[in-house]
Amino acid sequence: MDILTDIIRLMRPRAISWRTVEAQGRWGMSVPCRDIPVFCLVVTGQCWYVPRHGQPLLMRQGDYLLMRATARYCLVSDPDASATLHAMEDGVAADAYVRWDEGAGGDKVRLVGGYFEIGPEHTALFSGMLPDFLYIRSSDEEAGRLSRLIALIGEESSIDLPGRDLVMSRLVEIMLVEVWRRPLTRIDSREAGWFSGMADPHIHLALQKMHADVAHHWTVDGLAKDVGMSRAAFARRFAERVGVAPATYLSNWRIALAKDALLNSERSLTDIALSIGYYSDSAFSTAFSRVVGVAPAAFRRARQGEQTAR
Repeated sequence: MDILTDIIRLMRPRAISWRTVEAQGRWGMSVPCRDIPVFCLVVTGQCWYVPRHGQPLLMRQGDYLLMRATARYCLVSDPDASATLHAMEDGVAADAYVRWDEGAGGDKVRLVGGYFEIGPEHTALFSGMLPDFLYIRSSDEEAGRLSRLIALIGEESSIDLPGRDLVMSRLVEIMLVEVWRRPLTRIDSREAGWFSGMADPHIHLALQKMHADVAHHWTVDGLAKDVGMSRAAFARRFAERVGVAPATYLSNWRIALAKDALLNSERSLTDIALSIGYYSDSAFSTAFSRVVGVAPAAFRRARQGEQTAR
């Protein structure tokens, strides 16, 4: 079972907004708050990422940054330039960009940045899979494929051919998958989440088993035995790595699959319930209502009504 394909197919992430930023000399841009995943890659040159709190980060050509959600931050030619931006932010709307450029001269910089959209029914699950802050350097050993992809994005962003927006959106989406594909051995085990779980061989195997047969009656005892651990050690490590207990992870994934089936198919509630491991409509409805807040049928009607109204 390819867990990543399983998840990408379900959530269908889309790069709904991207923009190219070109600058030269001393310059700066203040980027507003976002409560959805945002990205930035350096196509040409280099710049500084300056967060509201924490240390500035020098991003060089080919570097990629992905953030689960952000407070306002700055991208600048040099760390001292952020002070000018802070002064310009007074009186600016919270969702507005601020940009200044002192003019020509100096090295040229080109950035591509934007954010991803996930269906609202999967936003929490998607966000839970991402680390708060993921920075990949072009010099990293595993960044070779990303470097080639960045070169394509840089080339596409600098031309104006038919279909440019579509091609750019697809390239950016592929970049997200490539980021998820990167070797997981360097993930900080102290930060709980899906990446951390996938980096642990035992927990990775347990996740594979649950995704391969979501309707199976999985138990902590059975999973622990399958991955060669004691029940207590497995339960503790799974919670430490993934951030939730095995039963909670399985329930959340089942409900995510149910949401997708309710919204994108005409399958009956009974068929959906059986396919994800619930042996009766009432058991499925109880579990779904506990997580989502409404019964499955009501969820389907409400979302279909929203889609019709658009």
